[in-house]
Amino acid sequence: MNEQKRSRDFDRMIIEAVQENYSFFAWQSIGGAVEKCELKIKAVRKEYNEIELQLCPGEEEKLAKVVSGNRILNIYVPELSVSFSTGLKSVSADKKVKLNLPEDYTFYERRKHERVQPAKTCFLSFENNKQVVRKSIYDFSMGGIALILSSSDKITITKGKAFGTVILEVGLKKIKVKAECVNSLKIDRFKNNNLPYGGYKIAFRFTEISKEDKAFLAEFVTHEILVQQIQKKAN
Repeated sequence: MNEQKRSRDFDRMIIEAVQENYSFFAWQSIGGAVEKCELKIKAVRKEYNEIELQLCPGEEEKLAKVVSGNRILNIYVPELSVSFSTGLKSVSADKKVKLNLPEDYTFYERRKHERVQPAKTCFLSFENNKQVVRKSIYDFSMGGIALILSSSDKITITKGKAFGTVILEVGLKKIKVKAECVNSLKIDRFKNNNLPYGGYKIAFRFTEISKEDKAFLAEFVTHEILVQQIQKKAN
């Protein structure tokens, strides 16, 4: 995590966001809970010192909850791993939201692959060597997940192995995706409190996921990241 003044790097990222139609999440911590509102970026106008966003359908009531009393909005952009706070300029009748360009921003080093450990246990199920495996997920990113296995699990998965169907269990929701193992790292003894005898960390990337499920996971990961940011500030 790196806080810095707005620069050409930030400007380039915002232009990328416009070109790719990225989601921006306005958020606020209310009584320890995270309220958030999704918007799509439409334009950036340096000459007017503004970013123009379009409120997503059904998010109207949420916008009022995330605007602070001094009309400051906290913004998080998952696809860029960037967050900032800035002033609200206006909200039009056609749900266009204009913000001031921020003076500074926070950049998370693992751009597009920022990982977060879920607060509640989630599971991954798949078939490996004719054996059905169901394990808790260690962490999520926008593009994949990782598991931590103990040495006693005796599960061998080589880098590059593809899985035609894996099932993610996130709360009550089950999501089917295609995935590929992109890394398998040995964990030495005593390096992890839950694995005193060592084990393995296995990372998967999603190779195929529906648009709806990708949007669900993006919001889930965003929510978990924001909750952890609030907890860090509180500590």
